[in-house]
Amino acid sequence: MKALLTPVLLIVVIGGISGLGVLLGLGNAAVLAALCAMFCMLAAFGGSLHADLRLLARFGPTLILAATAPRLLAEITVVGAIALLTVIIFGAGLLPAFGSRYVTVGLGLGMAALFSYGYQLTGAASIGQLLAAPALAVGLAIVVRLLAGARDPSKPTRTAIADLLASEQDAPAGEQPVGAPTDAIERAGRLWFGDRPPRWTGQVLGAALRYHSVRGLLRTQTRVLTSTEAKRVSTTLRAASAEAARLAEHVRAPAAAGSAPEVARAEQPPMPAGAVDLLTELWAALDRVHAASTERATGRVRPPRRQGADLLRSTLRGTLSWRSAQLRHAVRCALGVCLALAVARLHPGDPLTISFLLTTFAVMQPSWRDSLSKARQRVLGSVGGAVLLGLVLWLLPESALLPVALVAVLLGASVMRTAPTVFNGCIVLMAVGMNATTRQLDPRELLIEYLLLIALAVAIGLLFGFAAIPGVRPPSVAERVRSARAATSALLDQVADRPSGQPDSRELSARYRAASLAQQQLTAFEPGGAQPPEATEQALTRLADGLWGVHNVCATLLVDGVPAPLLPWLNWSAATLRAPGTERGRLDNRSEGDSLGNLPTNPGSALDAEHDLLATVLVVDVLRSSNAAEELLAPAQDS
Repeated sequence: MKALLTPVLLIVVIGGISGLGVLLGLGNAAVLAALCAMFCMLAAFGGSLHADLRLLARFGPTLILAATAPRLLAEITVVGAIALLTVIIFGAGLLPAFGSRYVTVGLGLGMAALFSYGYQLTGAASIGQLLAAPALAVGLAIVVRLLAGARDPSKPTRTAIADLLASEQDAPAGEQPVGAPTDAIERAGRLWFGDRPPRWTGQVLGAALRYHSVRGLLRTQTRVLTSTEAKRVSTTLRAASAEAARLAEHVRAPAAAGSAPEVARAEQPPMPAGAVDLLTELWAALDRVHAASTERATGRVRPPRRQGADLLRSTLRGTLSWRSAQLRHAVRCALGVCLALAVARLHPGDPLTISFLLTTFAVMQPSWRDSLSKARQRVLGSVGGAVLLGLVLWLLPESALLPVALVAVLLGASVMRTAPTVFNGCIVLMAVGMNATTRQLDPRELLIEYLLLIALAVAIGLLFGFAAIPGVRPPSVAERVRSARAATSALLDQVADRPSGQPDSRELSARYRAASLAQQQLTAFEPGGAQPPEATEQALTRLADGLWGVHNVCATLLVDGVPAPLLPWLNWSAATLRAPGTERGRLDNRSEGDSLGNLPTNPGSALDAEHDLLATVLVVDVLRSSNAAEELLAPAQDS
């Protein structure tokens, strides 16, 4: 049922704003209002109410500016408008470097800017209509998000933490994973840090992360136990999983309905000393979840004011470098769209110009495999849509084109993410049907022209999507992994030394820039190099996500300062990432001289709640990064 909610809501909003736009006299610009509303809605439902409204507060005005400024400038100078559009597309190409939520934001900015400018070429809308359309879309998106989240603003955050607590990860053949599934960790952490959460959710999140890291380490150590001992550990872990799932439902509830039953610890048979210590910590983590979710401390946790700005600067330091794959993608994207805009100027008044520009922009992706996939989806969708439109023209009168187009756009919006090929086919019906009806054009000639323009747009998109940047040698997988771990380890060393005042800001900036760049390079496979297998790509994504989490912790500590009890955790994390072998860090009683050293003792007694959570997040991110690196640096991968 939940899977249907977003598409249905999207259809209602798009249909509603299109009708409202017509009633308000927006004319053809009502389609622009619907497009902007679609991207606003996609961006507005990714987190808690507070986080989503904060994103809309930044995205909304930027979207309005991107949709109107080039069109207004075109009244004065067309060359200047094309230059401004090129800059906007360049900026939109950089945005995904700031996280997965900004992929939709960047796509929305680029699409809205090109769509609005396309009206300048076709003369289909006035300036006043183009100014009002995106403003109406942003306003409606804010109202819808407020209505949807007003009753329970933090529900997405609680749900993500509860899902993390109850999550399980299946082990690959011959391996035992450390921690919960990466997507559960990433979502819970992102939503919590983006919210203004009550203190108890942070306590639950920290305990849940601790539970999963200890659980993963226990499963790892079963490989060196006897079969009887391993079976005993597995039985205890199943009992802990049942308790975690029960506690997750308590966390998910909007209010504590009385005190939940105490954690029922399974009877523990004789086990090795190291396993006993780990099991004690495992049950203690669940006890902390129970206490926090029952007491529900209501004080709000407020992140440092400068944390977001510092994180933004650190990401930009890594992105604004010619070695950054994201920067090179943004350059290629801007050049490709600039060429498409120049071609479009040769056919002023063509109603299909907008489809040509949007297709060119959509095909170009950071990865050449993704560019090829987008091109295939666009071609197959256009051919399929053309065949369906041909059947409509054969079986139905031309007066049916407009109703068919309206149905197609609503259907396409509902499957835009899940079935992009179907979405592209619906766009054919919408573009040809609406233009043929409103402009009294021959739909058959319009369909042929549409297919030719899509072919040209795909050609331009692939030309720049596949263009390798001269002088940049694509690094191998092993080089990417070693570089990213070493750069992040050096950053941790620098952050740990900061209380003594030894490093200067220039040195720290250089370390941040190197770590951010190396992390971005992990998943950036461009033209000129071999595309890795899917399993390798997944491991690289897990490694990049883990290192991104470490960078976030560093950004927080640079704002707050590093308390002395947290230094051992930073030193252990740096040593673990620096380790050349493939050993995992363990929560056992090994000596200080071991290659990875001990994890420090539970910091809860020496640190406040926020720094205790940061220490736990840091360890979990380091452990999952080490797991992914271990898989990637195996002999089979090095070859």
